Amino acid sequence: MSTQWLQTLLVAVIVSTSAVLAMRHVAPGPFRLCQSSIARLLGQSRRSAVLRAFGRWLQPLEARQGGCGSGLGCSSCGGCGTSSATKAVESIPLKVPSPPLQRH
Repeated sequence: MSTQWLQTLLVAVIVSTSAVLAMRHVAPGPFRLCQSSIARLLGQSRRSAVLRAFGRWLQPLEARQGGCGSGLGCSSCGGCGTSSATKAVESIPLKVPSPPLQRH
């Protein structure tokens, strides 16, 4: 392998790693969705054991742990029950005291 090919390969690895990290920082939601989609494709039973292991490694941490923050929406794990239509926070009226009257 010539030094030109090695240099091109090294620059390609650095640029692609930088692009992936920038995408992860700028758009974490779409990045997580793309990451879980690729992991799901690689984790299918018809793939080789190496690809399935890589797919399990590639899964987002929340999906591996089965948490509700897996990016699949509420009730995706089936563990939190049905969502209610009640307000999460009650509204509290704002009371502004009137300024004291000034006497001349």
